Amino acid sequence: MKKIFILIVLILSAAGCESRPEAEPAPKPLADFYQTDWGKIDRIDIRNGATGELKTFKENDILRKWINEARIIEITPDPNQEARTGFRYSANLYEGDQLKFGFTDSHIGNAYILPSEQLYHLLKSLFES
Repeated sequence: MKKIFILIVLILSAAGCESRPEAEPAPKPLADFYQTDWGKIDRIDIRNGATGELKTFKENDILRKWINEARIIEITPDPNQEARTGFRYSANLYEGDQLKFGFTDSHIGNAYILPSEQLYHLLKSLFES
């Protein structure tokens, strides 16, 4: 009887260990993904993922306003990091001719992110300006 009780306790313990949910990734500002001087950015290329059209922005006032808004957008890594393709908009930030930071509305660095309507609208508004 004692052996059966111990066996039941061990089985229930093992089953309980498997059902723990993983912690959701915490959101962090876009600025945390590119931790250098955003003030040195002097060109932004925005690509429309549906058409492939590329637009370049170099006007200092436009760049500063856009960067100040973009830096504080909260980005959450997607818990599902399975490979995928496609994006609605991408941005490449340059110092001179050197690419410093690139991202899409679905991917930053080597991590996929959860959809952010705020990021999408900021990319779209710059592209359409």
